[in-house]
Amino acid sequence: MIPITYDEPMTTTAPTFKISGELTNDPMICKFHCDRPILDDWTVVFQKPEDSRGSPLVDALFAVEGVSMVTVAGSTVTVTKSVDTPWPHLAADIARAIRGGCSGEAEPIAAAVIEHLQNMPMDEAYKAIEDLFEQQINPALASHGGFVKLVKIEDRDVYVEMGGGCQGCASARATMRYGVEGAIRKVAPQIRNIIDATDHEAGTNPFYT
Repeated sequence: MIPITYDEPMTTTAPTFKISGELTNDPMICKFHCDRPILDDWTVVFQKPEDSRGSPLVDALFAVEGVSMVTVAGSTVTVTKSVDTPWPHLAADIARAIRGGCSGEAEPIAAAVIEHLQNMPMDEAYKAIEDLFEQQINPALASHGGFVKLVKIEDRDVYVEMGGGCQGCASARATMRYGVEGAIRKVAPQIRNIIDATDHEAGTNPFYT
């Protein structure tokens, strides 16, 4: 964890708002964990400021110099940067933006964001994900003897399965979370959840935990 925890109150009468930072395997991505939920049931990727649709949290984060993408899920805000500035130097500004974006009367993520995603047709999502796996993901995983396949799309949830060298691999969780999931959401933002349906215990290297 990056040593940033903010305990000051959001307002003179509001409770404290704690935020902690977690570095990831990708040096350009950092997760910020809040002590309260921000967005339930959905994971939403904001690739540009216009995607905000009036969301106070997203507007505040894109106003921080160097922020290039924002992902919100539950109580976690994942920030992608486009600058070489070390995360400990950016963390304070990002934490203030999170506090500010969550402190007003308006919801941190505007209802229009979810409404837009729910109104996006799912017809093309299956093909977009299969094309992604065939053209980008699996060629990259092939060097490790692995692959990923789309099992099904149910409601707006996507079920995927890893195989070959990726089934049970100790790095499978990171591959899924930081590689596969992010790539899927870029080509099919209208999906709600991505579920790893792999039986990792049955893999040839069952170290997945």
